[in-house]
Order: sequence, then C-alpha cells, then structure tokens
Amino acid sequence: MPPMSFARFGSTVALVTSFVLVACTPPKAPGLPKPQEVVATEAHVEAPKVPRLEVGADTTPNLARAGKDQEIIVRVRVHGLPLPGKKRPPLNLALVVDTSGSMEGAAIEKSREACGTLLELLAEGDAVSVVTFGSRAKVIVPSVRITAETRAQAKAALKGLTAEGTTDMTAGLSEGITQIRSKLTPEGIHRIVLVGDGVPNDAPSVLALADAAKTMHVPITALGLGNDFDETLMTALAQRSSGTFHFVDDASRVAAVFKEQISRMERVVARGARIDLTPGPGVTITEVIGQPESPAGRVHVASIGDLAEGQTRDVFVRLVAKGRQDGKNMELMDAQVSYATPEGGPEMTASTFVKLAVSTDEGRLKDASIVEIEHAAVTMRVADGIVKAIGLAREGDLTNARRVLDATLRLAKDGEKKFADKALGEKAVEMSKLRKTLPSLAPPPDTADAKGPPSVSTPKAPMAAPSPAEAMGMRAAHGDAMKALQGEQTP
Repeated sequence: MPPMSFARFGSTVALVTSFVLVACTPPKAPGLPKPQEVVATEAHVEAPKVPRLEVGADTTPNLARAGKDQEIIVRVRVHGLPLPGKKRPPLNLALVVDTSGSMEGAAIEKSREACGTLLELLAEGDAVSVVTFGSRAKVIVPSVRITAETRAQAKAALKGLTAEGTTDMTAGLSEGITQIRSKLTPEGIHRIVLVGDGVPNDAPSVLALADAAKTMHVPITALGLGNDFDETLMTALAQRSSGTFHFVDDASRVAAVFKEQISRMERVVARGARIDLTPGPGVTITEVIGQPESPAGRVHVASIGDLAEGQTRDVFVRLVAKGRQDGKNMELMDAQVSYATPEGGPEMTASTFVKLAVSTDEGRLKDASIVEIEHAAVTMRVADGIVKAIGLAREGDLTNARRVLDATLRLAKDGEKKFADKALGEKAVEMSKLRKTLPSLAPPPDTADAKGPPSVSTPKAPMAAPSPAEAMGMRAAHGDAMKALQGEQTP
C-alpha cells in the first residue's frame, strides 16, 4: 500500500517520514491536516530506509494579524504507514505482576488467567518471562523463547501464583529488567508489562528503574488495577520509560488489555520516537500539551514512544509570536523527529519547518480560526489538567491542586458552550466531584505540629478516606484523561 500524500494547507504542508506525539487513533485514523495557510519544507530522510511515518502540521489561526502579538496553536500529526511485507521482529516481553496480599481472591485468579492468555498470543520465537512481587520478587518463568514445549511449561508454572506479602515493586521491576536484558537484541521489540494494584514500598527507587529501562529502549506498559493504587506513580513509570499507562477497573479485563497491547506491539513501525521543537525568532513555546515541562532553553523535547501501523498521534504546541508586518511570514517552529525502526540500524530523522502568513485583510482574518484544532486542543488541556491536579494532590500540594482543577473546570465549561460538546460538560461534573475528594490523595500528615516542641505537639487529624466508589471515580477520571493524552479512543 503506497504512503498516503498530504493535503496542501493554503501555501504548503510538509511530508515527513518520521514520528510525533499525543493523540493516536488505531486503524482508520483521521485524515491528515486540512488546507490552510501553513507552509512547511519538504522532509529529508537521512537514512536510506523505507519511510515508516507520514507527518503533517497545521495551525489555528491559519493566518496571523499584522502588527499584533498572538497565541498560535500548532498541531503536528503523525501517521504510521503499513509495515513492510517481511515477518515482524520477535517480541521480548517481561510480565511483572503484583502478587501482594491485596491481590488475594478474584484478582490473583484473573491474573493467572490473563497471563495464560498472553502466553497464547505470543508466536514461536518470541521471548517471555514472568516475574511476581510481594514481599520479594520471584521469577516464575525465566526468559525463554516460545515453542510448544516452553509454552506448556510456562502455563504450568503460572498455577503457582499466590497472593501474599507487601509490595516490593522495585524488586519486581529490577528482576523484569534483568530478564529482558538476557534476550536484548537491536532488532527486537522489547517491553515490560507491569500489573499493580497497590502502593509500592519504595516509590523513588521504582522511578529510577523506569529511567534505566528507557536507556535500554525498553518501554514500560503500566496497568493500574482496582481502586487503591498510586495512579501518579504508575503514570510516571510509563512516561519516564516512553511507555503507556492504562487503568483497569476490574481484574477480569486484564486479559483484554493484554490482547490489545500485544496487537500493537506486533505492528510497531517506529520505536522510541521523540521530537525536538525549536521556536523561530520572536516566538516562545509556552506549552506542549500533556508533556512534562522541558528544562530551561529554547528547545522543547516531546517523547511519544512507539508507534504502530495505522496509528495517528497529534502533538499540540502552544506558541506566542510577536507581530509581523503585512505580507511577511511568521517563522513559527522547526521540528526534528528521531526514531528507530523495529529491525534496528541507525536512528532515522526527519524535519519540518512551519511558518504562517501575515495579513491585514479583515475578511480573511475573520475566518482564520480552525475550530477542529481549537476543540481538540481544549480537550487535551482538560485531560492534562485533571492529571496534573491529581499529581499535585498526591504530592500534598492541595492549594495548587485545587487551583489547577478549578481552572480546568472553567475551561471545560467554556468548551462545552463554544463547541457544543456534551463530553466536556460531563468532564466538568466529574471535576466538581473530584475536587471534594482530592484531600484524600495527600500523603499522611505529620504526627506532630512542626511549630511546637515534640513534648507538647498536637496530633493532626487524618484525612477522611474516600468511599470505594469515590476512589474508583478518581482513578477512572485519571484513566480517561490518560487515554486522551496517549491518543486512545474513549468508549
């Protein structure tokens, strides 16, 4: 199937053979950017390989008013092209499963079933290992290449999964990395899938392991199960390793998530993609929606991890550009994308340059806003605000958590009216409920008042625990927001 071609945007739009970010849609992806007054250079691929990605960029507004500073949103859209006809590279998968005491009962039973389902999904030649963690880590299935014999042996070993102990996630992830490393090859597709339903004993060391996994180009797919896990930590694990986070409300759905994840791994066309965004003269990047803030400097780096065949992801960049004279162009942004192909070899890069025409023509300026892009950007900002508010509450910063949530709630209400979007209205209602339960996410208060001497200090009252329904509601809100930020469709 030949690569799709890009539409013209008024002036021109770029063809790029590379990979970008944040809202992806499996097969039947949306079309590439519509015509408007954005101009981008032609892409140049620096490695003699078959293109794996198609990239375009568009903006709102699509025409700048002369002599006036203004905010501009740039959407960069990337689409995964069909895989070449040859057989896909082998998978190297480490399944790391929480078997602490909180998993006792239906959760551990469903986890056994899900692990068995995963084994059936793997092809001969793929590698798999299964690691569990409670008070310590156990290697239930050492990394092994799949054959009829090893598949049967692994299934038999899974019957020994039992729930007991505390939650030493650090030991589990560390052992998972060790198992992956034993089958690490340049051409393989490597992944750790973590299933957890609780709060780990030592969160900082867990995050350090996520950084280690990223240096090995091993993304972590983190599955938060139930209503009592740390969603902020699990999200950080995924993001810091260039992986993805998924909320699973019931253990019976773990197997379905495994199937969906394996399907995507089998169709990966680009690995570990990132984009360097460099603003033009007089232009400031104020936000890359849904991405961590970049260190001080002009260049912003956005990570999007792996992209599968048929997937489309969008990254929304908010810019402020100084005014230009009529007839001039705003040089908005350079974007350089880097990614690896599943079969290995040198890293591939591609670049595009986006500029915007400037005018005093009121007739043209009146129709310069692109509602589709504005609407999508607001939806992403609402999702990002929910995730940030929950993260701040987890850190104990309730003042800023409420501030972010209140601003996001107003944005959702305004968006509901402007775009006639009932879903944004539902998000506003969801956030109103979330505001009441945010305090329950804060770390336990100190047992003593820091202002007084220990001998006369007064114990602080503990925060009221949320009901199971409230706890599930908070994690569902976070999970839905992450779906949007990761480009997944919400039912």
